[in-house]
Amino acid sequence: MAGTGISIDRPGASDRGILAALEPDQLTGAKYQRLPRRRLKGSEILLLWSLRVYLLFMIGVVVYQLWTSSR
Repeated sequence: MAGTGISIDRPGASDRGILAALEPDQLTGAKYQRLPRRRLKGSEILLLWSLRVYLLFMIGVVVYQLWTSSR
């Protein structure tokens, strides 16, 4: 959580004690802290875009198969 000094990534021994002492609502708030977006490398962006294109292609294949089987 911001300003408390608790590291949410990998709690150490002292952080585990603090997290264990939190009430359920406080613990939920600590777990659902928004994280910043990760900067992606060029190869990762290319991979994600190729998966998007593949998904659109496969949707087209399924639609074509459904259309031809209904005729």
